[in-house]
Amino acid sequence: MDVIKTEVQVVVVGPQESGRKIQSFIEARLGTLPQGLFMRLIRSGQIRIDGRRCKPFDRVQTGQQIRIPPLVITSRQKTATAAQPLEIFYEDQDMVVVNKPAFLPVHRGTNWKDSMYDRLQALYPDFVPIPVHRLDKDTSGLILCAATHAFLRTMHDLWAQVTRAYLCWIAGAWTWTGWRTVKSPVKKMRVGDRERVVCSQGLQAMTHVHVLETRPHATLVLALLDTGRTHQIRAHMAHNFLPILGDSKYGQYEQGQGLKLHAALLSWEKYSFFCPPPWSKPYVSPFHDEGRIRDLLTLAPALKG
Repeated sequence: MDVIKTEVQVVVVGPQESGRKIQSFIEARLGTLPQGLFMRLIRSGQIRIDGRRCKPFDRVQTGQQIRIPPLVITSRQKTATAAQPLEIFYEDQDMVVVNKPAFLPVHRGTNWKDSMYDRLQALYPDFVPIPVHRLDKDTSGLILCAATHAFLRTMHDLWAQVTRAYLCWIAGAWTWTGWRTVKSPVKKMRVGDRERVVCSQGLQAMTHVHVLETRPHATLVLALLDTGRTHQIRAHMAHNFLPILGDSKYGQYEQGQGLKLHAALLSWEKYSFFCPPPWSKPYVSPFHDEGRIRDLLTLAPALKG
């Protein structure tokens, strides 16, 4: 295992980084730090803002000088991910839109050392774009990331107005016409040795669904989020209709199939992004067409609320 020893650094906060929490600011340069180590550095005064002691949740401001103490970092704590692919769908001075592949978590976990955030860190070492929202590890599609803290705050204020549309294949033939609205509340609970979301007394959750194509053994569905609970579409499909193909948590999983759930569209104000799903045959459909989907989504404002 390689060991990296860093020197004392004094870093000036740039305009893009203004408003970022001190821990996030430091981790953008050094990689993820154990929470215990970060707290010890704060309590001992080794991390300083403009020469003064700081608190764990202090936010940095443009022009401030941040002292980062010398550290010993193992290669496990800072994994090189520069060679790993990540499709940047769109970027400008305020945002980066990522087309996240399936099987890649947004952030690292106990069993996952690679993540979308790590790959962003390799691409943008000076300021790592911050995910505005999340997708499940097994879900592919568009994720909006903020390139500045000002944009992050703006999007948090606007998030209820953002149209988020998904495509999914459910396991079986289902036919209906027009939009249907699912209003089943959801809550997290432990089922056996796993945590899952169930449709029961819990948080309000609303999904609007429209059948695009029906086949003998599968149905292509357009799902529009009104709320954004954990596993909302997966739980709503399984509870009210049929489970999504490849869903090991809420349906039946076949080896190598993969979850057929894709975040296809993000739209708000003057911005609108559409990305077709990466699925191969037999899950390619003419109804993945952007024009057809946008036509259906013209009903979205009437449905929301």
